[in-house]
Amino acid sequence: MSTTTLRVDDALRQRIVRLAGALNQTPHSFMVEALAQKADEAEWKLALQKEAQRRDKAMQKADTGVEWQDARLRLNQKLAAKVKTAKNTPD
Repeated sequence: MSTTTLRVDDALRQRIVRLAGALNQTPHSFMVEALAQKADEAEWKLALQKEAQRRDKAMQKADTGVEWQDARLRLNQKLAAKVKTAKNTPD
């Protein structure tokens, strides 16, 4: 395991000490856990972005997308039909 120096301002250091104590952790373990969570979050975001780019490329290549105006019109038509059906249904 390697050592890394992390410089934090006094106010943040005090918060870490207070919170770590309240959670029965050392400030060190609190910071290591926080860094691990942040790394997990960053990996998840990057994977999500990569998947979105992959899907966008596939959609662009296949040219199977629907224009927003067409999708909106279709959804509004479906909604209007459901509202009409609901109004004509006896309680």
